[in-house]
Amino acid sequence: MDLRLLTLCIPFLFVGALKAAPQGETIQASSTLERVTVYPGTALAERIVEVEATATGPMTLVVGPLPMSAQVSSFQTEVVSGDVVVQGLELRSRVGTPDEGSDADVMRKDLENLRWQVRMTTSDEKGIASARATLLALIDAQKTDPTVGGLLPSDLKERLDYLQAEMSSLDRQSAHKEREADELQVKIVDLENQLGRLQSRGSQTYREARVSVFVERVGTVRLRLINLADGAWWEPAYDVRVAPDLTGVNVGLVGQISQRTGEDWEGVELLLSTSMPNLGLDPPEVPLRSYGRSRLRSGTLMELGYAAADSELDSGLAGEPRPVKSKAPEVTVRDFGITTQFLLPGASTVRGNGEAHRFRIRELPLEVRPERYVVPSLSDKAYLRAKVTHTGEVPLLPGRAQVFLGPDYLGEASFPNLRQGDSTVLNLGIDPNLTVAWEMVEDERKNPGRFSLSSTSTLTRKYRATLRLSASARSKVTVLVEEAMPLQLDDRIEVELEDLQPQPLEEADDLIAREEQGIYRWRLVMAPGSTHSVRWGYVLSFDEDLDPVLNER
Repeated sequence: MDLRLLTLCIPFLFVGALKAAPQGETIQASSTLERVTVYPGTALAERIVEVEATATGPMTLVVGPLPMSAQVSSFQTEVVSGDVVVQGLELRSRVGTPDEGSDADVMRKDLENLRWQVRMTTSDEKGIASARATLLALIDAQKTDPTVGGLLPSDLKERLDYLQAEMSSLDRQSAHKEREADELQVKIVDLENQLGRLQSRGSQTYREARVSVFVERVGTVRLRLINLADGAWWEPAYDVRVAPDLTGVNVGLVGQISQRTGEDWEGVELLLSTSMPNLGLDPPEVPLRSYGRSRLRSGTLMELGYAAADSELDSGLAGEPRPVKSKAPEVTVRDFGITTQFLLPGASTVRGNGEAHRFRIRELPLEVRPERYVVPSLSDKAYLRAKVTHTGEVPLLPGRAQVFLGPDYLGEASFPNLRQGDSTVLNLGIDPNLTVAWEMVEDERKNPGRFSLSSTSTLTRKYRATLRLSASARSKVTVLVEEAMPLQLDDRIEVELEDLQPQPLEEADDLIAREEQGIYRWRLVMAPGSTHSVRWGYVLSFDEDLDPVLNER
């Protein structure tokens, strides 16, 4: 029996499961955070993305999870190795568990395929329904016009039996499709529940980067993905250690880092930079004033390099192998004039929990001149301090300093910004070996006599400070004594100094302090067990009707 013409009347039915045609290969690429440059307030993250390309042509690399702190507009890519061209970069926000791994991706792909099969099954069901309607129309037509049907059997009964068999076949196909649709729906619900449970465990929002590339030759492809991330900080800190005998000071520069970027920095190459990208590059517009535009200091930008660790051999005995001495790796410093970078040696780890991490940068080459500082009229304590001159090439950044006397913690001090040749004074606490006693040795007022032709009164005041250095002190010490004399700011009151013993210092800065602030200075060198005295005084001359009051501010 030839039934070929029957297909002209009954729609073509295809009930097999169809596969979606791929539109470019999408690969979940592995990535490793390789380097982080930390600025005050943000960080530059550089990660290596690696994938094995097995075919040429377009490909999409999915990189994630990435923290939400990543600044979207800052993302950049560059090819490290491989014959590949980067054609685009798309950033998406996703909700889920970042550590759910490939299982969730497989589930999503399976879920998408099942939903596609449901759509195909629904289409098949519509085709079967249309075929049944055509068969019913043929059966009804046979009752009125036996010629309908083309090459159908000539006997009417035979025709009706054949059409009824085709109807039964369509009914079986329809029932099969219904069962298939129900089974697909059960699988979809099950996958949705599994994916929901997986995402509900610590579900969070994170970023995902999709890098579109064109592979020109198969092989390993390595890309560098770069972006800025908020929530990272670093600041310089100092460990200042004073020798127990108060004769020396050692200063170490430390980088204190903390971050809440949303990811841990595990075993990364860590750089600390003084650049402040959060402030922007554009200077403010100068308003219409009498001042001119400000000028930025220029500096020479150098490419950041890496320092190789030196090794040296100790000299050994003749005929014996010489032991190898390894030098500890050091921080590489590059001063660009405007900014400075510190490259920490080896791999570093900084957790994203906001806790502070301290990394040693280096010992500072400082010229230190310790001295004791005394203001007898205000305190009976002698304060140990040091004039610190920066002699190294690496700039000294402003920051807080923890001060130790031997193993004991004394307190905090601060450092200003210092470059080579700059100086500052570092306060180091009280020296218990030096005692100070202050007394007024004369306080006398003389008024004019009853028969005097003058109306001028005088007020004489003299003081003495006695300094004693304990015999247990380990060495000589230098003591700077400062006292303020009253300045003559009122023409009705004259001030004349007298009894200055020994003679005060007269260097340029001493004379300036004397002229502008009335401060007089003495510098003494004291041996253990010695006693020194400093005397000073002044005479005030004024009209007898005045009652001068000493003001301090």
